[in-house]
Amino acid sequence: MSDPAMLQSPPAGLVQEVVPALLKVRLPFFHRLDCFVKIWVLKALARLAYEVHKILYPPPPSISPTLIKRYPCRPGLETRIFFPSGREKPEESLPVFLCIHGGGFAVGNPHHDDSICSMLARRTGMLVVSLDYSKAPLHPFPAGVLDVEALADAVLADPSLPIDKARVAIGGFSAGGNLALGASQLPALKGRIKAALIFFPIVDWSHAQDVKLARRPYSNDESPVPDSLKSAGYWFDWAYVSVGQNRCDPVLSPCYAKREDLPPWIYMVGAQWDMLRLEAQEMIHALAGLEERETKEADFEEGTYKWTLAWGCSHGFTHHFWKKAEEKKRRQELCEPIYQDASDWLQKALRD
Repeated sequence: MSDPAMLQSPPAGLVQEVVPALLKVRLPFFHRLDCFVKIWVLKALARLAYEVHKILYPPPPSISPTLIKRYPCRPGLETRIFFPSGREKPEESLPVFLCIHGGGFAVGNPHHDDSICSMLARRTGMLVVSLDYSKAPLHPFPAGVLDVEALADAVLADPSLPIDKARVAIGGFSAGGNLALGASQLPALKGRIKAALIFFPIVDWSHAQDVKLARRPYSNDESPVPDSLKSAGYWFDWAYVSVGQNRCDPVLSPCYAKREDLPPWIYMVGAQWDMLRLEAQEMIHALAGLEERETKEADFEEGTYKWTLAWGCSHGFTHHFWKKAEEKKRRQELCEPIYQDASDWLQKALRD
């Protein structure tokens, strides 16, 4: 680590700090150069892979969004809107689920969640809205979370959408889960989001990558698949968290947020072979007052908090991009009960 004297002044916290500040230090030049090269190579390869995949495997019309909109607050970002099929009363207001895609804050776009969004709209009868955000490293924290806040606020204020503003949920996958929990604390959304459905999120940026790897509740020998974030975690950290940033800002690291600043209903889904599992597991147990629980891997539902561990799964198990038919089928079978559980939970959370 570099001399603390080299640190920049930390940006002001976006919400009240609840723990002492932990500032990101400037790491050695060759580490930063390595991260720079690898994140930009990843972004280029990901973009190419997405375009080729779209040509070779065009998505079926059945999962296409009902509407695609761009709001004046963020005209460069696309918002994809999925209406539930077979609405009995077209004029009736609907509960809404705001979905945020993953990608390590650096890659990905809302298109990749079309099948999940259309499925949730169909199963829950909700209006599902897929949001985009600016990507690192050109747009590090807090750009992405501010984009989500602004777009979510614009969606909820859109008079052309049949939204029941008393029944609003948010959620996302991996980085999207982090952004969902972070944006829920910001002024435009705080108190307006009733529930959060979060899949394998990063919720704690205060631990360095090597510390997270060392704390995993499993070893490399035990895991049947390589940990997808073992190396990439360093790149994403460099790209998204700026030098001098307080790593314990609860908008960046939602595990440090006050319970009352988060949505009152939270359901987290973790993956057994995921280095991010432990921090999500600890956060949801703390919210539910179950810190002393002996076996934290076991599923639970305590009041308005729920936890599910997807056994035998790794980070990103909900998505099937470039997977062979056999692996895609296996993942779909693993996801089916989880999606049904999540759909039932969303309806209950927004009904009560």
